[in-house]
Amino acid sequence: MLAKSLYISLILTLILLLFHFSAHTQSDTTETPKIDSTQILYFNYSFDSLVLNATHYADTSLYNASYFDPLSKPFNTFATLSNAGLAHHSILNPFTKNDIGFDMQIPGNVSYIKNEQDVRFFQPLLPYSEIRYTMGGKKEQQLSANFTREFAPQLIIGMDYNLINSPGPFLNNKTNNSSVIFSGSYLTKDDRYGIGAFYFRNKLEQQENGGIVDDSIFINNIETDRRVIDVWLQQANSVIKSSGFGFEQYFVFSRPNTHTVDSSGKTRNRLQAGRIKHNFLYKRNQLNYSDNSPLNEFYKPYSRVLDSLVTNDSISTQMVKNTLIWNSLSYRDPNKTPLFYFYFGGQHAAYKLFQATNDSLFYVRKFNYDQLGILGGFKLNIKNKTQLSAHLDMFVGGYQAGDFKFDSKASQAFKTKSKDFGKIELSLKILSQSPSWFYQSLLSNHFRWDNSFDKQNKFELEGVYQYKFLKLSVNQTSIDKYLFLNSNAFPEQIGGTLNTRTIKSTFDMQKGKFEIRGFISYQKADIDSVMHLPELAANLKFAFSQSLFNKAAVLQPGFNIRWFSAYYADAYMPALRSFYVQYDKKIGNYPYLDVILALKVKRANIYIQYANLFGLTGDFNYFTTPGYPMRDARFYFGVNWRFFQ
Repeated sequence: MLAKSLYISLILTLILLLFHFSAHTQSDTTETPKIDSTQILYFNYSFDSLVLNATHYADTSLYNASYFDPLSKPFNTFATLSNAGLAHHSILNPFTKNDIGFDMQIPGNVSYIKNEQDVRFFQPLLPYSEIRYTMGGKKEQQLSANFTREFAPQLIIGMDYNLINSPGPFLNNKTNNSSVIFSGSYLTKDDRYGIGAFYFRNKLEQQENGGIVDDSIFINNIETDRRVIDVWLQQANSVIKSSGFGFEQYFVFSRPNTHTVDSSGKTRNRLQAGRIKHNFLYKRNQLNYSDNSPLNEFYKPYSRVLDSLVTNDSISTQMVKNTLIWNSLSYRDPNKTPLFYFYFGGQHAAYKLFQATNDSLFYVRKFNYDQLGILGGFKLNIKNKTQLSAHLDMFVGGYQAGDFKFDSKASQAFKTKSKDFGKIELSLKILSQSPSWFYQSLLSNHFRWDNSFDKQNKFELEGVYQYKFLKLSVNQTSIDKYLFLNSNAFPEQIGGTLNTRTIKSTFDMQKGKFEIRGFISYQKADIDSVMHLPELAANLKFAFSQSLFNKAAVLQPGFNIRWFSAYYADAYMPALRSFYVQYDKKIGNYPYLDVILALKVKRANIYIQYANLFGLTGDFNYFTTPGYPMRDARFYFGVNWRFFQ
């Protein structure tokens, strides 16, 4: 089936290339707008973004320079383990899978794994490079490097590299995560044909210690040397590899000149025939969990081990997917967003799943799946005030046939020439989703199950009001037959409906020399035996900017504080790389305060950060996951440097 999908992609590529060469023209009717040559424009994954004006500028602000860790996102809060780069999950977004299809996600490490959604196709006017380096306590290092330039006319190559290396403060706590993305794009001069290709690779090497054995030793600070505190597992390791490659190509059916002159001399717009685009994606995930002590007390509450000498569990998944879409877009107008466009298409995907424990011929499972789907939608934009959109994905054949996802959104801005009364958005999401393979069938040395769970049906309604720097949202989500890992770390499905309600206010304000960003959130689940959430959570970052040396430099002191109310936070199971509900330990109600001093000199942002300042007060209740203390108070030093040459 994988080979069949590869043949499909080759045939579609040849067809689009024939379209291009048979209709090739050198005319160029577009004008390049004047912009700052040091601004780096990019779009994510799809060339449609250029026509829809859904492009972005690379962030170079001093205020955001200290967001060096993927988990330091300003409008979210994560529960994580005791070192940078380890497993985590959002405590504000409990539904980890909000899409349909074969599950290729690795939820416990999603923020550290780059995939096709993270690919950036750059549109630079000058060669651009950026290096970001952060050094922390206990020899922690984080490095990212970005590079892009035009190697030939209309041919742009880019690279994005990230590294997290940290020995960790506790035994068997080391991380060594790396990811790289290579991207390239080519557009003809008339923008009639374009192709963008990419390759990504991730490797996460993580030691798994299962948490500390006795929390009281840490909370009471009985042992100040964290390296001698007993942990459950001292020989367990996880290795995660995720890689893939793909491309998108498109062809516009109409010629670039969109106007014609009739017999009376009037200029009329010519009917456009839209464009066709083809996406190809190959993806492979490899997961390995090993432990030389499978009879450790930590594993005793779970399944009887198959091999008492060593644990060596492996899971491999592969995917090949082709998507063909026609839409009504034609050529790019940098000053306008299309009034209306619609699209429809289909996709075919093939999957392979392999599970084994200890590489034994007796303990191997193999699965092959085929999937056929259709999709379509539209977007309406009236004077950038009224916007409507809807999108539907549905599987009509093969694996998970009948699953569908429907998204819709309506927004209305209330503006006059002299006043702005804000904007209202309403969104509706409906999801019918077959259980992930993880919940249905698993084989490992410590966990085994074969289940036949029903589909989950999700209904989500959200309303948002935005006024200047303030945004208020209200969300109601209902999931029928919700699936989760119970307190024994085994899958379980409820018979009824789980409802969650969230009220969240976010703010992002810059006034003179002051910048403030953050959120406050209230959330509640009506069945708290299957989903535990902190009712209140908040985050605030404040900074003050002062120019120095006749504006040759900018000094910016500030602070960031995070807090959430006490609750029964989910526990972590290393052998599953997953979080599960527990009812024994409450954590939270602790302020995580970071103090930051940043300096901007030309194209360099330099900062010093002292993290977890309240750790100096003698209160050692800083946990976000049971058994995994957060890191003690510590210094960070970092520099972000941009080059144009």
